[in-house]
Amino acid sequence: MKRLKHKLYPVFIIVLLLGVAGLGLGLFEFKVWIEPQSSDTASLPSVIKSPEVPEMETAQPFSPTLSPLSSPLPPAEASPSPPLDPVALAAQKGGLRVSNSTEHPVRVALLERQTGSKAYAKPAHWDFSPMEGGSQGLILSLPQDDLILAKGDIIVAFAQDGSRLYWGPYVIGETPVPRWNQKTGEWELVLQPY
Repeated sequence: MKRLKHKLYPVFIIVLLLGVAGLGLGLFEFKVWIEPQSSDTASLPSVIKSPEVPEMETAQPFSPTLSPLSSPLPPAEASPSPPLDPVALAAQKGGLRVSNSTEHPVRVALLERQTGSKAYAKPAHWDFSPMEGGSQGLILSLPQDDLILAKGDIIVAFAQDGSRLYWGPYVIGETPVPRWNQKTGEWELVLQPY
């Protein structure tokens, strides 16, 4: 009987150590993402360098090829004219039409560059309910004047429901979003769900 106890002690200690190690590993959270590789992304380099932007927490990583704001225009609104070159695009001035096609309440904020300087005017913001603006979008305005966006103005949008989702920052005339609609003479911003 005494020999049996001496043989069981090492087994008991090993089982106890494995149990403690299992509990310790159970405290760690492991996540694995598997994304199918499409033919579009197969030709992209594995590392894409982007300009220095202050880090912000996001729910999804930003992909330079697929912006959460970029969405194709509906076929009825698609214009057959070729896209404007960056220099011509930067010279465009016009209003801003926004459509929130997400299920989140969203705030769109604007930092408007003051004419003739590198300083910015007082920020302005607009709140959108989920799905507000529909396919047509809503034209934004300021309390004291019409809103006319020009090169260098900065737009950012973020969800107000605690989901930590954000879109942007986007610089008018320097980033592909918002898009310039040559037919209406407006900048168009469509907030897409992630």
